[in-house]
Amino acid sequence: MHIITRLIRPSLWLLVLYGYIFTIHILFLIPIAWFIVLCIAIGVGYYGILLQEFTTKPNIILNNILQIILLIFGVSFASLMLAYWHWSTVVVMVGLWLSVLYLAITWLISFTNKPYIIASIWALIVLEIFWVTSRWINLYHIPKTSLLLSQSALIVGALGYGFGGLYYHYKNKTLKLSLIFEYILVTAVVFMALMLLSKWSVAV
Repeated sequence: MHIITRLIRPSLWLLVLYGYIFTIHILFLIPIAWFIVLCIAIGVGYYGILLQEFTTKPNIILNNILQIILLIFGVSFASLMLAYWHWSTVVVMVGLWLSVLYLAITWLISFTNKPYIIASIWALIVLEIFWVTSRWINLYHIPKTSLLLSQSALIVGALGYGFGGLYYHYKNKTLKLSLIFEYILVTAVVFMALMLLSKWSVAV
């Protein structure tokens, strides 16, 4: 049971990323060379997550990077499931809530005593953001690629980076004024970029 639990996040990584690039391939007919490169990148990420799950001393930076990547692409894939595949909003939201809840618990459990409460609150926040933005789904086309990132995914990613980083340093008693400004600045820049600089190529 312990091994099965450890394999959930790597399996979620494969499910989300392969589902995402398959959808992108259907939309834009990605050249085979780029498809292979993306598959290799997904495999490298899968190997990195496996190392994090089964090593006694996980790399915190690598773990956080993979967590944010999975979160952003997971929410983007959920947006594509609504916009392109026309899945039921309720089904997509339930799947997103369970996935975010599990990811939050696996991240929080190593440094907090009440991971389930905080993870539930975070999953609810993500779900509310996704539900509001699902009324008018905006997908951002990354220049010179065929990748699409949803507006809700970028908002959730920025909040996850900012609040997650602040909470992590707070619990480990390493929070400094410079770190507070850094996380707030990065989050604010992302939001300003979304509102002022981004060109949304697809709107549903």
